[in-house]
Amino acid sequence: MDLHKLRGFYSVVKFNGFTNAARRLYLSQPAVSLQVKSLERELGVKLLDRTSKRVVLTYGGEALYELAQRLFEAEGEIEKMLQDPSRLESTRLTLATNQSVATHILPEKLEVYTRQYPNVEITIHNMSTAEIVGGVAEGSVDLGVVLIDPLHPGLEARPVIPYEMVLVTPRDHPLGTRARITLADIAAFPFISYTRDTETRRLIDEPFQSQKLKISIRMALGSTDLIIRYVSLGYGVAIIHNLNIDEANRENLHVRPMRSSFSREYVHLLYRRDEQLSPAADALMKLF
Repeated sequence: MDLHKLRGFYSVVKFNGFTNAARRLYLSQPAVSLQVKSLERELGVKLLDRTSKRVVLTYGGEALYELAQRLFEAEGEIEKMLQDPSRLESTRLTLATNQSVATHILPEKLEVYTRQYPNVEITIHNMSTAEIVGGVAEGSVDLGVVLIDPLHPGLEARPVIPYEMVLVTPRDHPLGTRARITLADIAAFPFISYTRDTETRRLIDEPFQSQKLKISIRMALGSTDLIIRYVSLGYGVAIIHNLNIDEANRENLHVRPMRSSFSREYVHLLYRRDEQLSPAADALMKLF
Protein backbone atom coordinates (compact mmCIF):
# COMPACT_ATOMS: atom_id res chain seq x y z
CA MET A 1 0.00 0.00 0.00
CA ASP A 2 1.23 3.48 -0.91
CA LEU A 3 1.46 5.46 2.35
CA HIS A 4 1.05 8.76 0.47
CA LYS A 5 -2.43 7.63 -0.60
CA LEU A 6 -3.21 6.45 2.92
CA ARG A 7 -2.03 9.79 4.36
CA GLY A 8 -4.28 11.61 1.90
CA PHE A 9 -7.32 9.60 3.02
CA TYR A 10 -6.38 9.99 6.70
CA SER A 11 -5.98 13.77 6.32
CA VAL A 12 -9.34 14.18 4.59
CA VAL A 13 -11.07 12.54 7.54
CA LYS A 14 -8.95 14.14 10.28
CA PHE A 15 -9.21 17.69 8.92
CA ASN A 16 -12.83 17.48 7.79
CA GLY A 17 -12.66 17.65 4.04
CA PHE A 18 -10.53 17.67 0.91
CA THR A 19 -9.80 21.41 1.00
CA ASN A 20 -8.38 21.34 4.53
CA ALA A 21 -6.44 18.14 3.82
CA ALA A 22 -4.91 19.65 0.67
CA ARG A 23 -3.82 22.73 2.63
CA ARG A 24 -2.19 20.58 5.33
CA LEU A 25 -0.42 18.36 2.81
CA TYR A 26 0.66 21.25 0.54
CA LEU A 27 -1.14 19.62 -2.38
CA SER A 28 -3.98 20.67 -4.68
CA GLN A 29 -7.50 19.51 -3.84
CA PRO A 30 -7.74 17.40 -7.05
CA ALA A 31 -4.44 15.68 -6.13
CA VAL A 32 -5.82 14.62 -2.74
CA SER A 33 -9.05 13.44 -4.35
CA LEU A 34 -7.04 11.31 -6.78
CA GLN A 35 -5.08 9.79 -3.89
CA VAL A 36 -8.28 8.68 -2.17
CA LYS A 37 -9.84 7.32 -5.37
CA SER A 38 -6.64 5.42 -6.18
CA LEU A 39 -6.59 3.94 -2.68
CA GLU A 40 -10.20 2.83 -3.02
CA ARG A 41 -9.39 1.12 -6.34
CA GLU A 42 -6.35 -0.56 -4.82
CA LEU A 43 -8.32 -1.92 -1.85
CA GLY A 44 -11.50 -2.59 -3.76
CA VAL A 45 -13.48 -0.84 -1.02
CA LYS A 46 -15.39 2.42 -0.97
CA LEU A 47 -13.96 4.50 1.88
CA LEU A 48 -15.86 7.78 1.74
CA ASP A 49 -19.46 8.69 0.99
CA ARG A 50 -19.34 11.87 -1.10
CA THR A 51 -23.07 12.20 -1.74
CA SER A 52 -23.63 14.62 1.13
CA LYS A 53 -22.15 18.08 1.68
CA ARG A 54 -19.65 16.64 4.15
CA VAL A 55 -17.34 13.66 3.93
CA VAL A 56 -18.80 10.59 5.65
CA LEU A 57 -16.86 7.41 6.34
CA THR A 58 -18.22 4.12 5.10
CA TYR A 59 -17.97 1.02 7.29
CA GLY A 60 -14.74 0.03 5.53
CA GLY A 61 -13.47 3.61 5.78
CA GLU A 62 -14.03 3.64 9.55
CA ALA A 63 -11.98 0.46 9.97
CA LEU A 64 -9.16 1.77 7.79
CA TYR A 65 -9.17 5.17 9.51
CA GLU A 66 -8.67 3.58 12.93
CA LEU A 67 -5.66 1.63 11.64
CA ALA A 68 -4.25 4.68 9.83
CA GLN A 69 -4.68 6.80 12.95
CA ARG A 70 -2.61 4.36 15.02
CA LEU A 71 0.02 4.17 12.29
CA PHE A 72 0.52 7.92 11.89
CA GLU A 73 0.37 8.61 15.63
CA ALA A 74 3.14 6.04 16.10
CA GLU A 75 5.08 7.72 13.29
CA GLY A 76 4.77 11.04 15.12
CA GLU A 77 6.04 9.52 18.36
CA ILE A 78 9.05 8.06 16.55
CA GLU A 79 9.88 11.46 15.04
CA LYS A 80 9.63 13.15 18.44
CA MET A 81 11.89 10.54 20.01
CA LEU A 82 14.54 10.88 17.31
CA GLN A 83 14.44 14.68 17.47
CA ASP A 84 14.80 14.80 21.26
CA PRO A 85 17.82 12.91 22.66
CA SER A 86 16.64 13.64 26.21
CA ARG A 87 13.89 11.06 25.67
CA LEU A 88 16.35 8.31 24.81
CA GLU A 89 17.64 6.17 27.66
CA SER A 90 21.42 5.86 28.10
CA THR A 91 22.17 8.21 25.20
CA ARG A 92 25.88 8.82 24.68
CA LEU A 93 27.75 11.44 22.70
CA THR A 94 31.47 11.12 21.97
CA LEU A 95 33.39 14.21 20.87
CA ALA A 96 37.02 14.55 19.84
CA THR A 97 38.78 17.89 19.66
CA ASN A 98 41.91 19.74 20.75
CA GLN A 99 42.56 21.59 23.97
CA SER A 100 41.81 25.05 22.56
CA VAL A 101 38.32 24.10 21.39
CA ALA A 102 37.59 22.08 24.52
CA THR A 103 38.63 24.99 26.74
CA HIS A 104 37.44 28.06 24.87
CA ILE A 105 34.55 27.03 22.58
CA LEU A 106 32.78 23.94 23.91
CA PRO A 107 31.87 25.21 27.41
CA GLU A 108 29.40 27.78 26.07
CA LYS A 109 27.82 25.26 23.69
CA LEU A 110 27.65 22.48 26.27
CA GLU A 111 26.06 24.75 28.85
CA VAL A 112 23.04 25.08 26.57
CA TYR A 113 23.19 21.46 25.41
CA THR A 114 23.29 19.87 28.86
CA ARG A 115 20.40 22.04 29.99
CA GLN A 116 18.29 20.88 27.04
CA TYR A 117 19.41 17.25 27.08
CA PRO A 118 20.32 16.32 30.67
CA ASN A 119 20.24 12.56 30.04
CA VAL A 120 23.00 12.54 27.44
CA GLU A 121 26.35 11.19 28.67
CA ILE A 122 29.12 13.22 26.98
CA THR A 123 32.67 11.96 26.49
CA ILE A 124 35.29 14.44 25.23
CA HIS A 125 38.66 13.22 23.93
CA ASN A 126 41.61 15.60 23.62
CA MET A 127 43.36 14.48 20.41
CA SER A 128 45.56 15.62 17.56
CA THR A 129 43.89 16.40 14.24
CA ALA A 130 45.07 13.12 12.75
CA GLU A 131 43.64 11.18 15.72
CA ILE A 132 40.34 13.06 15.47
CA VAL A 133 40.04 12.30 11.77
CA GLY A 134 40.84 8.63 12.39
CA GLY A 135 38.34 8.35 15.24
CA VAL A 136 35.49 9.89 13.24
CA ALA A 137 36.34 7.81 10.15
CA GLU A 138 36.35 4.51 12.04
CA GLY A 139 33.19 5.35 13.98
CA SER A 140 34.59 5.49 17.53
CA VAL A 141 33.84 9.23 17.62
CA ASP A 142 30.44 10.77 16.81
CA LEU A 143 31.68 14.29 16.08
CA GLY A 144 35.10 15.83 15.65
CA VAL A 145 35.90 19.52 16.04
CA VAL A 146 39.04 20.53 14.15
CA LEU A 147 40.74 23.79 13.22
CA ILE A 148 41.45 22.90 9.59
CA ASP A 149 39.42 21.00 6.99
CA PRO A 150 41.29 17.66 6.67
CA LEU A 151 39.85 17.05 3.17
CA HIS A 152 39.14 13.42 4.01
CA PRO A 153 37.10 11.74 1.22
CA GLY A 154 34.82 9.85 3.61
CA LEU A 155 34.12 12.73 5.98
CA GLU A 156 32.06 15.89 5.86
CA ALA A 157 33.68 19.02 7.31
CA ARG A 158 31.25 21.84 8.09
CA PRO A 159 32.81 25.29 8.75
CA VAL A 160 31.14 26.80 11.83
CA ILE A 161 33.32 29.39 13.62
CA PRO A 162 35.76 31.79 11.91
CA TYR A 163 39.15 32.59 13.37
CA GLU A 164 42.35 34.31 12.29
CA MET A 165 46.06 33.99 12.91
CA VAL A 166 47.64 36.66 15.10
CA LEU A 167 51.14 37.61 16.18
CA VAL A 168 51.58 37.68 19.94
CA THR A 169 54.54 39.39 21.60
CA PRO A 170 55.32 40.55 25.13
CA ARG A 171 54.03 44.05 25.83
CA ASP A 172 57.53 45.58 25.79
CA HIS A 173 58.75 43.76 22.65
CA PRO A 174 60.25 45.87 19.78
CA LEU A 175 57.70 44.49 17.30
CA GLY A 176 54.88 45.87 19.38
CA THR A 177 55.59 49.47 18.32
CA ARG A 178 56.07 48.95 14.58
CA ALA A 179 53.38 50.24 12.26
CA ARG A 180 53.95 47.43 9.75
CA ILE A 181 55.37 43.98 10.39
CA THR A 182 56.56 41.53 7.75
CA LEU A 183 57.35 37.82 8.08
CA ALA A 184 61.03 38.73 7.71
CA ASP A 185 60.72 40.99 10.76
CA ILE A 186 59.22 38.12 12.77
CA ALA A 187 61.89 35.67 11.62
CA ALA A 188 64.56 37.87 13.16
CA PHE A 189 63.40 37.04 16.71
CA PRO A 190 63.28 33.82 18.76
CA PHE A 191 60.04 32.03 17.90
CA ILE A 192 57.69 29.83 19.89
CA SER A 193 55.59 27.50 17.77
CA TYR A 194 53.44 24.39 17.84
CA THR A 195 54.95 20.92 17.73
CA ARG A 196 55.76 19.54 14.30
CA ASP A 197 52.98 16.94 14.34
CA THR A 198 50.19 19.55 14.35
CA GLU A 199 48.24 20.98 11.41
CA THR A 200 48.55 24.47 12.88
CA ARG A 201 52.36 24.23 12.74
CA ARG A 202 52.14 23.37 9.05
CA LEU A 203 49.78 26.31 8.50
CA ILE A 204 52.22 28.69 10.19
CA ASP A 205 55.34 27.37 8.45
CA GLU A 206 53.98 27.60 4.89
CA PRO A 207 54.17 31.42 4.39
CA PHE A 208 57.73 31.52 5.81
CA GLN A 209 58.81 28.64 3.58
CA SER A 210 57.26 30.25 0.49
CA GLN A 211 59.40 33.35 1.16
CA LYS A 212 62.42 31.15 1.97
CA LEU A 213 62.62 32.55 5.48
CA LYS A 214 64.02 30.47 8.33
CA ILE A 215 62.50 31.01 11.73
CA SER A 216 64.48 30.32 14.86
CA ILE A 217 62.34 27.96 16.94
CA ARG A 218 63.20 28.37 20.60
CA MET A 219 60.29 26.24 21.85
CA ALA A 220 57.74 23.92 20.28
CA LEU A 221 54.64 23.32 22.40
CA GLY A 222 51.46 21.31 21.95
CA SER A 223 49.11 23.82 23.56
CA THR A 224 48.10 27.34 22.52
CA ASP A 225 47.59 28.30 26.16
CA LEU A 226 51.16 27.21 26.92
CA ILE A 227 52.48 29.23 23.98
CA ILE A 228 50.65 32.30 25.27
CA ARG A 229 52.13 31.71 28.73
CA TYR A 230 55.72 31.44 27.52
CA VAL A 231 55.39 34.43 25.21
CA SER A 232 54.16 36.50 28.14
CA LEU A 233 57.24 35.35 30.10
CA GLY A 234 59.50 36.73 27.35
CA TYR A 235 60.84 33.53 25.78
CA GLY A 236 59.94 34.58 22.24
CA VAL A 237 57.21 35.68 19.85
CA ALA A 238 54.54 33.44 18.31
CA ILE A 239 51.85 33.23 15.68
CA ILE A 240 48.73 31.53 17.01
CA HIS A 241 45.02 31.34 16.26
CA ASN A 242 42.98 33.90 18.16
CA LEU A 243 40.51 31.43 19.69
CA ASN A 244 42.43 31.46 22.98
CA ILE A 245 42.84 35.24 23.21
CA ASP A 246 40.77 36.89 25.91
CA GLU A 247 40.95 40.06 27.98
CA ALA A 248 42.99 38.37 30.71
CA ASN A 249 45.97 37.44 28.54
CA ARG A 250 45.75 40.66 26.50
CA GLU A 251 47.03 42.48 29.59
CA ASN A 252 50.44 40.81 29.21
CA LEU A 253 50.56 40.53 25.41
CA HIS A 254 50.52 42.64 22.31
CA VAL A 255 48.21 41.00 19.77
CA ARG A 256 48.38 41.90 16.08
CA PRO A 257 46.33 40.33 13.24
CA MET A 258 48.36 38.76 10.43
CA ARG A 259 45.77 39.07 7.65
CA SER A 260 48.34 39.99 5.00
CA SER A 261 50.09 36.63 5.41
CA PHE A 262 47.34 34.28 6.63
CA SER A 263 43.81 33.91 5.28
CA ARG A 264 40.77 33.55 7.50
CA GLU A 265 40.29 29.99 8.76
CA TYR A 266 37.33 28.13 10.25
CA VAL A 267 36.69 25.67 13.01
CA HIS A 268 35.08 22.65 11.33
CA LEU A 269 32.61 20.08 12.62
CA LEU A 270 33.64 16.68 11.32
CA TYR A 271 31.32 13.72 10.78
CA ARG A 272 30.98 10.69 8.56
CA ARG A 273 29.64 11.34 5.09
CA ASP A 274 26.51 9.52 3.92
CA GLU A 275 25.74 8.26 7.44
CA GLN A 276 22.91 9.52 9.59
CA LEU A 277 24.03 11.25 12.76
CA SER A 278 22.76 10.04 16.10
CA PRO A 279 20.05 12.28 17.61
CA ALA A 280 22.50 13.37 20.31
CA ALA A 281 25.15 14.42 17.75
CA ASP A 282 22.60 16.13 15.52
CA ALA A 283 21.29 18.17 18.47
CA LEU A 284 24.80 19.43 19.29
CA MET A 285 25.50 20.36 15.67
CA LYS A 286 22.45 22.62 15.67
CA LEU A 287 24.03 24.71 18.46
CA PHE A 288 27.02 25.71 16.34
